[in-house]
Amino acid sequence: MVRPQRRSPPPRPQAPPVPRRLAQHAPSLQVLASCRRSAGAAAAAPGPVDPRAAREARYFGTYSGGWLFLNFGNTRGHGQHVLLSLRTKYRIGLPGIVYLHLNPEFIRDMVMIAATLSSPPEDEHCIGAAISSYWPPGMNGARVHAFWRMRRQVAVMPTAIEGVIGPILEDVIHHKEAFYFLTAQEHLHVFALPEFRVNRRGHLHIAPMEIRSFPHDGRDYDRRAVARYLVESRENLLMVVRFVSDPPQMPPRTSAFKVFEMVELPINNGEARYAWNELESLGGRMLFVARGCSKSYEVADYPGLGFSAGVYFLDDGRIYDEFTVLDDTARRYPCRDSGKWLLGAAEADNFLPEQALSSYSPPAWLLP
Repeated sequence: MVRPQRRSPPPRPQAPPVPRRLAQHAPSLQVLASCRRSAGAAAAAPGPVDPRAAREARYFGTYSGGWLFLNFGNTRGHGQHVLLSLRTKYRIGLPGIVYLHLNPEFIRDMVMIAATLSSPPEDEHCIGAAISSYWPPGMNGARVHAFWRMRRQVAVMPTAIEGVIGPILEDVIHHKEAFYFLTAQEHLHVFALPEFRVNRRGHLHIAPMEIRSFPHDGRDYDRRAVARYLVESRENLLMVVRFVSDPPQMPPRTSAFKVFEMVELPINNGEARYAWNELESLGGRMLFVARGCSKSYEVADYPGLGFSAGVYFLDDGRIYDEFTVLDDTARRYPCRDSGKWLLGAAEADNFLPEQALSSYSPPAWLLP
């Protein structure tokens, strides 16, 4: 006879942990801010690796579950792109070369600038998307869309022209079964995920790109805007625009942000179907922004912890000359421009401690 066991009460629901900053000398890698340059030999072999090797890499994004997008070695087409789990210490190799969708003979070495995934990397149907630069870059560092199937070593780009003479790509995010790329002109390039499939030769097929144009409505920002981020929040997309101080300081300091929400407009005589609606309040949200790893959280989910609504930000290479920063011989990240900004505040609050100068990587949020 088996006696029925007493059931313990269900655990109280807990709010998800907020992102943490990754930092140079933290043994647990809970924070990153300054990663010194190294040869990257620790990541040469496939399979499990020591997470401390992540201190010797260039960060270009993170993914929920403790995954880090890393580049070991240099960036002249000879580095190694890796997706590393801080939980399991396992690494997955990412593509280092890219070919043209309509011409597989057009093959280039590739440097990833920012990346994200359609689903957890353990998913066999996982697709990756990145803002990339192929090497040699052509006209002053081409920025192209790049896509790949997880655990494949070759990526594909839709065209070779769009990144060379077209809009500069600012950020990438996966949202509602599609990849969204934000341009410096504040338009969106959308690639529907269900259309991704593999052809007979094993190549990834890409659906036609949808361009969502947004009226500018006077958003010139007095030429002070230096970076833009996409954040998924409450099932919609936000665009966060970052500004530097005026007159500029050396090194530059972030002075303010503006936050916009994407809204769909009724179709009217061929005018724009979408608009960026500026928010006057964050409505109790905390926005952690960084290229490829922005996240939105509700302040109400963290009572008693001292969090408040605002934009939490990290040092960003776009504030400096990113083309120079990506050069192995001249990288420099001050890692001093990180903090918190309250909507409407005159200046940002540098609540995060300053870090030593980094010659290798900007910081990134670690997404739990």
